[in-house]
Amino acid sequence: MDVYLSTGLARLTDADVLGEGGEARVFRFQGRAVKVFHPVAVRDAAGQAARATKLAKLARFPARLPPAVLGPLELARGARGDVVGFVMRLVEGEDASRLSQRRAREGRVPNDRVTALFSALARTLGGLHAQGVVVGDLNDGNVLVPADGGAPCLIDADSMQFDGLPCAVGHERFLDPRLYGVDLTAAPRFDAGSDWYAFAVMLFSSWLYVHPFGGTHPRLGTLLRRAEAGHSVLRDDVVAPRVAASWRTLPDDALHWFRGVFEDGQRAPPPLTLWRTAFSVCACGVEHARPACPTCQALGPLSTRPALRVKGRCTARVLRQTTGRVVAAAMQGGVRLVIEQDGALRREDGGVVLERPLGPGERAVIAGASTWLVDRRGGLTRVEHGRAVERAQTSVAPGGPLLAASTTATYRAEHEWLVDQVTGARVGQVLEGQTWVWTGERLGLGFYRAGGVTVAFLLRAGRPGLKQLPDVGWTGRVVSAHAAFDAGHALLTVTTETGARDVVRRWLFSDSGALLGASPDGPRGHAALLGGRVVVGTDAGLVSLSNSAGVLAEGTCFTDTQPFVSAQDELLPQPDGSLVVVGARDVVQLSLS
Repeated sequence: MDVYLSTGLARLTDADVLGEGGEARVFRFQGRAVKVFHPVAVRDAAGQAARATKLAKLARFPARLPPAVLGPLELARGARGDVVGFVMRLVEGEDASRLSQRRAREGRVPNDRVTALFSALARTLGGLHAQGVVVGDLNDGNVLVPADGGAPCLIDADSMQFDGLPCAVGHERFLDPRLYGVDLTAAPRFDAGSDWYAFAVMLFSSWLYVHPFGGTHPRLGTLLRRAEAGHSVLRDDVVAPRVAASWRTLPDDALHWFRGVFEDGQRAPPPLTLWRTAFSVCACGVEHARPACPTCQALGPLSTRPALRVKGRCTARVLRQTTGRVVAAAMQGGVRLVIEQDGALRREDGGVVLERPLGPGERAVIAGASTWLVDRRGGLTRVEHGRAVERAQTSVAPGGPLLAASTTATYRAEHEWLVDQVTGARVGQVLEGQTWVWTGERLGLGFYRAGGVTVAFLLRAGRPGLKQLPDVGWTGRVVSAHAAFDAGHALLTVTTETGARDVVRRWLFSDSGALLGASPDGPRGHAALLGGRVVVGTDAGLVSLSNSAGVLAEGTCFTDTQPFVSAQDELLPQPDGSLVVVGARDVVQLSLS
C-alpha cells in the first residue's frame, strides 16, 4: 500500500502491520505509526457520513493535548491527494485488556503497578476534559500500556468527541448505561461522566479480574441487564466467576467509589485517596489492601484447603496449586506445566527452566520435555534440564502466538514460510508477520489476515503442505484466538470487536479439512474437543455446543461445574473424558458422574 507523507512516498507492506480493526490498519514506518482507513463503498451512505466526520475531526483536531494522547502528527494522503489516514507517535506495548486477564498479569504486574497506571490515566482524562475533549469510546483496547514502563497512552484519538463532532461508537462493556439505546451518531452524546464510568469499569476489572456486572444472577441473566439495573458483582446474590479476586481485597474508599458509580449512578472522578491504596501479598499468594488477608480469613491457609470438592454431579480434584502463577499448560502424554514461583520458572516435575521470572513480552511454550522461551522480538530458545540446547528466530504476529509446539511437531514463521523446526522443512507459504498458528499431536491449525481477508489452513504433523479451510472470515479487530484438537478434529475460536461488542465465532473441522459446524456468535470462553464434541468453559460453568445442520449452538450448561471453571481458564481434555481446568494459580480435574 502506497501513501504520501510530508517526506514523500511511503510504501507500507503487510509485514509492517501493527494491528487491524474494523475501520483501519496501522503500520510501522520509519519509527512512527501510520493509520490508514479502509475504503468505504460509494453506496454506503452511513459509512460515507462516518468518514466525513472522521476527516472533519482530523482537520480540526485540538492542539496541545496531554502527551499520552496519540493524536495525528500529520495527514497521510492517497495518489489523488485525498486524506486516507494520519501519522502518530509509535509506542511499543500491549493494550490494557491484558491487565484484567488473571493468567497474563498475576505475578507479573502487581496491583500497585496497576494503581500507578490508572492514576496516570486519570490525570490524562482530567487534562482532556479541561480542554473540552471527551474520549467517548474509552475501553481497554484503546489504552496502550508502554513496554518501557511509561504512562498509558490513548489511541484511536480520531474517534474522540470535541468541537461539536460526535464519537459515534461505544463498546458495550464500557458504555455508560445512561446511553443504552441512544443514537450516538446523531449528535455529541458522551460527557466527562461517561468517561469516568468507563474508567471505573477498567480499573475494577484490572484489580479484580471481573467486570463490575460480570458473574451470574438468577433473575438478571446478562451483563447488560445487570448494568441497567445497577446490580453489580458487589451484591451478595451475584455469583462471581471463579477467576475473580474477591472484592473484599479492596479498601473501603475504593469500594465506596465503585458502589457510587455502579449502583448509585454517580459519575465523579475517583477520589485522590484511591491512588494511595497500598497492596500486600499474603503467603497464600492473594494481593489485598486490607489489614488481613480476607481469603485466608474466609477459607483458611492455602495448605488446609480441601483438594477434593463435590457439587452435585461434578467432582473437582486439585492436581496442582501454586502461590505463583501457571505460565503454560498442555496435555502431552499427561498434564505438562510451566510454573513461575519464588523467582524461578519451573516445569511440572520441579525442574528449573529459568533462574528468573519471565520478562515483559516473554512467553513459554511446551514441547514435551522441552520448553521453548520466546521473547518479544521473536527470538526462540529451547531449554532442556535447565540448559539452552537450541536457538532460532520466528516472525512476530501482532498479538498472536509466535510458536506452535507439541511432542510431535514445532512450527515457527520464517518470513513468508511456515517452517517445521524439527526437520527444517518449509511446510507452506504464509503472510509474514500476520500468521497465527497452533498445533496438537496430529493436527495443526492457523490463519493469516490482511486487508479484511482471512486465509485459514490445516496442518498435519510431519507432513508438508497447508490445507486451506473454507468459510473462515470475520470483520473487526481480533481480540483473542485459540485452537483445540482431538484425534480427528480441529476447532478455531476467534473473538473480535465488531460493531462495539465482542463477538465469539467458532469453526469445527474434520481432519480432512471439511467444515463440520460453525457458530456466528457463541459463548465467551476457552473450548475443548471431546471426540468431536465442543465444550466451552464459561463463567456460568461448562457449556456443551450442539451441532445441528452445521450450526454450533449453545446446548446444556452444567451448572454444577460453575465454582470450578471460568471463561478465562484453559481446558485440556483427558483420555478418560474428564477435563483439566488450568487457572491462574491452580490446575483442577473435573469429572461429571
